[in-house]
Amino acid sequence: MTQLSSRFVSNIYNEFKDLTGAEPRELARFYEKNKSQIQNLDIFQYFDLQVLYLTAIYELGSYQKLLDTIDEPIETSIIHSIKEHNSKDVFHKLLYMKGESLYQLMHYDKAKYVFLELLKMDNGNSYYKEALSRTYRKMVPHSVKRARALSILLFIISAMVIAIEVLAIKHFFASYAVGFEIGRNILFGLGWATLIGSELFHYYRVQSEIAHFIKK
Repeated sequence: MTQLSSRFVSNIYNEFKDLTGAEPRELARFYEKNKSQIQNLDIFQYFDLQVLYLTAIYELGSYQKLLDTIDEPIETSIIHSIKEHNSKDVFHKLLYMKGESLYQLMHYDKAKYVFLELLKMDNGNSYYKEALSRTYRKMVPHSVKRARALSILLFIISAMVIAIEVLAIKHFFASYAVGFEIGRNILFGLGWATLIGSELFHYYRVQSEIAHFIKK
C-alpha cells in the first residue's frame, strides 16, 4: 500500500512537469487541486513545483496568494542550499517576486526593504535599481504631498479668478481687468512652479538616496 501511495505521489510530480510550458492558469489549477499530494513529495521535488507554481501565480497577478506561500520556499532554499532553479538564481528570483508582489499591493515599506536586500547582494542589477527607484517614488513624503495640495488649491483659486473676470470684471469693472489678469497669471504660475518643484525635489531625492546606498 505504501509503495502504491509513493508511486502515486511520484506520478503527481511527473504530471506537473509534463505541464511545463502550459498556461499559468492551468499550472496553478493543477497545483492547487493536488496540493496535499504535492506536499508529500521529497523536499527537492516539492521545492521544484513550488517555484513553478509561484511563478505561475505571479504571472497571473495573484500577489496576495503568492505572499501567503513564498516564505516557505525562500527558507527551503537557504536551509538546503538550493542555488538554482531552471538555471536561474532561485533565491534572488523568489525575493524579487516577493518584492514586486508587495509593491503591487502597495506595501511600499516592505517592498523597499526587499529590494534593498537584493541590491546588497547585487548592487549592479538594473532591475533591482529600477524596482527600488519605483518604490521610493511611491513613498511620497508629507512635504511633497502638501506641495501637491497647495498647487491644486492655487489652480482652483486661479480658476475662480478667471470666472469672476469673465462674468463680472470685464463687464462692470473694466478698470480692474488688468490687475485681475496679472493676479490670475501669478496664481497659475505659482501653482505650476509648486507642483513641478515638488516633483523634481522628490525625483532627485529618490535618485540621491539610491546612489548613496549603492556606493556603500
